[in-house]
Amino acid sequence: MSLNKVILTVLEEQNILKTTKTKPIVDAIKNRKKISFYYSGPRKPKKDSVKPGKRIDAEAVALGLSKRGNLIMRAYVQPPSVSKKGFNKTGWRTFILSRMSNVEISDETFDSKRPQYKEGSDNSMSVTYVTSDWTKQPKVKKEKKPVQPTPKPTEPTVTPEKPTTTVTKPEVSPEPEKQELPQPKPEVKPEPIQKEPETSEPEKEELPEPKPEEKPSKNPEGEEEDKNLQESLRKIKRLMFS
Repeated sequence: MSLNKVILTVLEEQNILKTTKTKPIVDAIKNRKKISFYYSGPRKPKKDSVKPGKRIDAEAVALGLSKRGNLIMRAYVQPPSVSKKGFNKTGWRTFILSRMSNVEISDETFDSKRPQYKEGSDNSMSVTYVTSDWTKQPKVKKEKKPVQPTPKPTEPTVTPEKPTTTVTKPEVSPEPEKQELPQPKPEVKPEPIQKEPETSEPEKEELPEPKPEEKPSKNPEGEEEDKNLQESLRKIKRLMFS
């Protein structure tokens, strides 16, 4: 290859890789960032047709020129991406950049090599411009924490202490045990009082009747004795019937 052709190839490569469409894809391939896009592949001939639809989180590893001169990208895709062939045999696909639209570059990276991945230039490409760099980890932007201003020391404010009133709950004395009240005894009907038989009045003692006065013989001394005897009898009668 002559020097002029080499220079033209380099200039062509630089122009291709710096367009508004290719530059984000190139950066995503180098930094191993996932790509989502809508693809409207060729429909003719039918055997080479591709089902149009959304490709989600494709892992692009190379970009270059196909043997027909188209700028193509090789990527690994999985469901829910659309595919006519399915993903049973392999997930590797090549996409023509001119048929890609609504390209979205994710901040999520892929850090493992998929099965059947080959290092270096892609055999399906006549020229390989860009490949994924596995020698270094992609830079992760650290979020800067906002610097909080140090608060100025403030003079302590003395607040008067409030008297604390402690409310003591009244002691609740335990309830006295219920004492069993004595059960009332069954009323005992008093026995009828037997009246004592009425006692008859004591019989009056019969006083000895006075003996018939004997006519005393005329004797002056005897008369006086009779008088005295009669008076004593009278006194006795008075006492008895008084």
